[in-house]
This record gives sequence, structure tokens and C-alpha cells, in this order.
Amino acid sequence: LKFWASRGAEGRAGLVRREDAGNMAPMKPLNGLVRELFSKALNDAFPSIQQDAFVIKGQPKFGDYQCNNAMGLFKEHGPSLGFNTPQAVAEAIKDKLPPNDVIGDITIGGPGFVTVKLKEAWLTQQVAAVLQGEIECADPPRKRVVVDFSSPNIAKEMHVGHLRSTIIGESTCRILEFCGHEVHRLNHVGDWGTQFGMLIEYMKEAYPNFQNETPQVSDLQEFYKASKRRFDEDEQFKKRAQLNVVDLQKGGEFARAAWQKICDVSRLSFNQIYDRLGITVEERGESFYNSLIPPLVEELKARKICVESNGAMCIFTPGVSDIPLMAVKSDGGFGYDSTDLAAIYHRLFMMRADWVIYITDLGQESHFHMIFEAARMAGWHRESITRVDHMGFGVIQGEDKKKFKTRSGETVKLTDLLDEAVEKAGTEIASRVAEQEKEGTEVFLKSEAERLDAAQKLGIAAVRYFDMKQNRTTAYVFSYDKMLDRKGNSALYLFYAYARIKSIQRKSEVDPAKIPVSELKIEHPAERDLALKILQFPDVIESLLANLHLHQLTDYLWEISNVLTVFVTKCKVLKDPAMNSRLLLIEATLKVLRKS
Repeated sequence: LKFWASRGAEGRAGLVRREDAGNMAPMKPLNGLVRELFSKALNDAFPSIQQDAFVIKGQPKFGDYQCNNAMGLFKEHGPSLGFNTPQAVAEAIKDKLPPNDVIGDITIGGPGFVTVKLKEAWLTQQVAAVLQGEIECADPPRKRVVVDFSSPNIAKEMHVGHLRSTIIGESTCRILEFCGHEVHRLNHVGDWGTQFGMLIEYMKEAYPNFQNETPQVSDLQEFYKASKRRFDEDEQFKKRAQLNVVDLQKGGEFARAAWQKICDVSRLSFNQIYDRLGITVEERGESFYNSLIPPLVEELKARKICVESNGAMCIFTPGVSDIPLMAVKSDGGFGYDSTDLAAIYHRLFMMRADWVIYITDLGQESHFHMIFEAARMAGWHRESITRVDHMGFGVIQGEDKKKFKTRSGETVKLTDLLDEAVEKAGTEIASRVAEQEKEGTEVFLKSEAERLDAAQKLGIAAVRYFDMKQNRTTAYVFSYDKMLDRKGNSALYLFYAYARIKSIQRKSEVDPAKIPVSELKIEHPAERDLALKILQFPDVIESLLANLHLHQLTDYLWEISNVLTVFVTKCKVLKDPAMNSRLLLIEATLKVLRKS
């Protein structure tokens, strides 16, 4: 991973201008940069011992980063190397750090921690680079990545259960694209199965003119429930529905047309949600893989990967699960296992994806690891060349710590959840505007139209951020109050931090793009803390790509917003001799907030 900030020639005035930016100058994540220096020190101090440098962020009162290798080296090799204490090993590591412009103070502490502080002059240069160009990240080599997310079922409303996959998926895609990867966003919708027989039959009854006009189905959930009631209660309806399934699977023209209309109606409903949430995804449902399944099963049978068991054709993955994957069910039909096998084959073998990511609830974790193992056995997934991940997540809970439901016990529709978030955001904005008017301070949203627009944006952003900040492997309690907390880790708090910077910039009456970058100085401890936090952005991206835990990014945004608050409290910006330098520092902060 590299953190890039384009550097442009300053020209005769040294102005910060994007159009002047020249070639991109690579900046590595700070942790990686410090780790490289310690790796060189370890190799030079102990050439006979192969060991990776173990570097972590340090305690702020002691330093920026610390190397923790000395204790382990002493425990394993101390006497043979002639050292009596781990502190002595730490001194040897310290003495072998190569000359560089990055590290300033170096101290030995505790049982042998080697703690370093980065030089203010170097920090200043790096923040100047951020100011002079666009912030970009690269994760070489560039990969073709398939991200499978959202995946609602046709003819059913999107509900709260789809929220996490949709938001995590979109955020993951944006981060991967930001790092330069070729990303394919796939929506594996549930658009196939025996339920379509009853849906087709009910559409014929409820919308007899459906072939000429797209049915106006305002409530997909009711449409599905009504068709299910008819299926359960009317034997003749049930028989006609079963015949529809046969006709659909054979490719009958009428059944296929009716099926397509049902998909079209559902797609309109889904797209309304996606548009509100800012989601971009390509639909590629279960039906897409139908034609791939029979020949794939025959190939796996011929290779003895797929074997007969109790009348079904199964793939056993003993290292993952005692339960086999059923490529063909005992009745000769195909199910979810069949479709998922075909899907991973298509993605790895036909699309030539380097990396495939599935984003579903944790309940499906074992299933997907079985699919991954089957792909490895078949040779589609080669661990040294391709990567497959299941980004499992916990459920969303209500205040009672049970699955989030309406008061009547129904599943919460996603559209209703978003509507309420926007409504509550509007209330919060009205409250804030009233406070500003009462205090006589600057009112940011002056017209009703501006406030309504802001409520839409803030409400949706609050939902997305609140979900993204959760550790994805745990369940969380959904709370509008916490989502719109002015003082907590929320989208609202970030908006206020952003607005605070813009307010300072307006009041300064100085365009930061016209301030010579040479005026930037990092001297006050609060300035240093903010500069360091700005430059740790690529460390977060590097870690996130490794473990796919998105909350690391929201944690970072919360931290940088708090460091910014301390900075503007301790360092006067307006009408101060250091104003230009501090305006540049908050402009660099603003760029990171925008990019994040």
C-alpha cells in the first residue's frame, strides 16, 4: 500500500494549487515506514536471526511508535548473543537504526520498548505534500475484485436485515476503488425458485393486463403474502402454481414474461432504496447461473470431487464441515449450494477475478467457507494467486436486544427506517438552528428548503455511518438517538467538525489555496498531534484492506475530529501570527475528511 500526495511546483509564490500538481510522490503508511527502519536495524544488529519488526502505535506521552522485538529476542537468544537484559537488546536495536530524516527522539522504556518520535520538520513536509495534491492510495498490484452484497429477494420488500450487507458492501467497494482496484459490484438477488409459480399465478389474477402494463405494486410484501395465502388456501390455485414452475423451468414464453415482470416491479422498489442510500450495484441474480450448473456438476463428478450420497450428488469438505454441499439434491433439483458453486466458478474462472468478497450475515459463514474449499479442491481458487473472503456481520437488534422489529412484531421495512431517520434528522437540525438564532451565532441553514435538503442528507448519512462504525462481527442495538448524537461518534459530529473548519475559513477571509505552502509550521504540541493524525490515514486503509473491518475508518474519523477540537481550542487560528500556517493545517484536515 502507498499513500500518494501529488506534489506540484510551487512556482514563484509557492501557492497550493491542484492544477500545478506534478508527478505523484509516494508516501508509505507511517507504521510501514517506521517498520522498514526497524527491520534494517534488526537485520544489522542480529544478521543471523530472521525476524520481522513488530511495530505498533506508541502511547502518546512516550512517543509515536514503538518496536517490541527486544523482549522476544532476549527470551530466545539473549545468552547466546551475550546480552544480560532485554533493555540491552533494545539498545543494540536503537544503535543500528539507519540515518534518516523521519525519526527524531528515541527512548528505551519498560522491559525493552524502543519508542520513537517523528521529526516535526518531516511531518511538516508530508502535510505540505497532502496540501499540494489529491490524496490517493494504491494497493499494488491492481486486482479484479468481485464484491457480492445486498442480495434481496425478488417480490419481497427490502427490510432492516438487508441494511448491513448493503452499507458494508458499498463502503467496501468505494475503498477498493479508491485504492485503484477494478471492482465488480454484484447483487446476487433471489430471482429463482418454486415460489415464482404462485407469484406468477397471483399476478395473472390481480393484474390480468400485466403483459401490456407494468403492474403498480405499491407494497411488495403484501403482494407476496397475498399470493402465499392463495397458495395455502386454494388447491386449484396451488396446482396451477406448480404447473407455472414447470413452465418457467422449461423456458415457457408466458411464464418467463410473467417472471420478468415480477422482477421488474421488484427492481423499481430496490432502486428507490439504492438511490436514497447512494448505492451502485449490478444485478446478477441466481437465474444468471442456471445454465452453468448441469455441465459444472458433470465435470465435478468426472473428477470425483462430487460424489453420490443418499441419492444426492455431494461435495465433502471435511476440513470445514461435516455436512456436505449438495450440488444436486436427492430429487434431482438444484438449490442454493448448486447456484453458489456455479457463481464462484463463474467469478474465479470465467471473470478471472483475483479476489472475491461475499458480504452476508454470520449465519452463512460456514456455508461460504465450504464453497471456498470446494473451489480450492476444483482448482478455481488457488491460495497463492486468488483471495476469497466472507465478510460476515451480526444482526441489528432492538432495544430489547432481540431482532429489530416494529411494535406489532413485523420486520422493519428499510424505506420506513430511512424515513424515520430523515424525520429525526430534521428535528435535530431545527433544534440546532433555533440555538444558533438564540445565541446570535452564524446560522448555517437559513431557508426551509436548505433544512429539508440537509435533513435528507444527514438522515441517510447517519444511518450509513452508524452501521459502518459497528464491529461487523457483532450484533448491535439500533438507536436513532445515538445515531444523531452531537457529542458521540456519529455522522452528525463529523458534520459539525467539517462545518467548524468551513466557518473558520470563512471568517478568516483568506483562501487557503493562495497561502504559500512554505508558511506551514508544526510547532505547538496540538499542531503536531493533528499533523500526525492526518498522516496516519494510509495506515488505517492498509489495516482495513488486510482484515476488512470498516469500523477502523470511522474510529479514525472520530479520532481526527477530536484531535481537531483540541487543536482549535488550544491554538488560536484567527487574527494570530500563526494564522496562515494553521489555516493550511485545517485545510489538510478538511481534505482527509472529504476523502474519507
